[in-house]
Amino acid sequence: MEYVKLLYSLNSYSYNGGSCIKIDILGCFLSTDVGCGIQTSPTYQDWIQDDSLGYAVSGNITCLEKEGDIIILEDMLSEEKIPTKVKLSRKQLVQLLDDWQEKVCKTKPQYIMIKYENDQYTIETSETPFD
Repeated sequence: MEYVKLLYSLNSYSYNGGSCIKIDILGCFLSTDVGCGIQTSPTYQDWIQDDSLGYAVSGNITCLEKEGDIIILEDMLSEEKIPTKVKLSRKQLVQLLDDWQEKVCKTKPQYIMIKYENDQYTIETSETPFD
């Protein structure tokens, strides 16, 4: 299992530990580039589902590219010689974005854990730290 933990502080989520760079990139994308503020138009969900909006988009920390049914996330600030890339299906990323809005933005839990296991991403929330 891969995971990243996020902590709510000062009206935003920040990194609170993780198991590998790939899942850390996903956590940064959700907590920083997506966030819980006012959604711009088009949204990331719109971009994922509408190829007329271009094959690439970027936020403050991550850039995303479409490659068929796959979305590739990359850390724009990576110091790695060969930057780590995260590959998700369009369906997986739309589901994560929907879960982020429902489970995180609407309820503002203190702790979040994003997990990747058995080719599935899940978001868990808690008011107490995860072990």
